[in-house]
Amino acid sequence: MMRDAVLWTALAGLLLAANALAAEYGFQVLRAELLHKKDDYVLNADIDYRFSEPAIDALKNGVPLTLVVRFEVERERTYWWNESLARAKWRLQIRYHSLGKLFQLVDEKSGTQKNFVSFQAMLETLSALRDLPVLKADRMPSGQRYLAKMSVQLNIEALPLPLRPTAYLTPKWYLNSGWFRWTFVS
Repeated sequence: MMRDAVLWTALAGLLLAANALAAEYGFQVLRAELLHKKDDYVLNADIDYRFSEPAIDALKNGVPLTLVVRFEVERERTYWWNESLARAKWRLQIRYHSLGKLFQLVDEKSGTQKNFVSFQAMLETLSALRDLPVLKADRMPSGQRYLAKMSVQLNIEALPLPLRPTAYLTPKWYLNSGWFRWTFVS
């Protein structure tokens, strides 16, 4: 009986330790919404980025990190599969310039660049995605029910070739939010 209690206590301790380690790094979409602005629907989202030590070390040693933000919206249907209305993907690259001691955030689609003096300042901007156009308003008739989802992940395939095997074999490189889902009526 005492042995079982010790075993359960040890197991609970291991689970708590694993949970604490898992909370050290990873991405999580905290909130996301679609807003109707003029002729478009735009995406606003708040994301918690917790980069692992190997990823931060690589960045500070000149390796650019590429994040991929994915978004989908579907019209829910009762008797058929949901109808896909939009799929969008944004690639954001984070770079560190050691000579200028600047972090740079580059939107690969538009080519816009923003410079930051600290990693934390860059994360604050990156964490608040605002007014990303995803869909023309005329594609979403009012009164319908829709399902939207988004995710964020570190793109291991964009890493330099010599670093990829290590990234594939090390769990700390798998930084992925999973799908954040929500429903709404237009």
